[in-house]
Amino acid sequence: MDQLTHLIDAVRVNPLLGVGILLGVFVLAILLLRKPRIQREADARLSALRRDKADQYGKLRPPR
Repeated sequence: MDQLTHLIDAVRVNPLLGVGILLGVFVLAILLLRKPRIQREADARLSALRRDKADQYGKLRPPR
């Protein structure tokens, strides 16, 4: 708890330190919550496959 009071005092003396801390927390949250590239690519591929399968009946030849 004592460390927290030192941090609060430091932010009061230098407000840019608080902005830097908030920016760092924001960037860290974005990086941690973002899906990995391989997961995003797999989701895109699955969505493309689903679109192709859904359109399968529209690509059939017309009856004679």
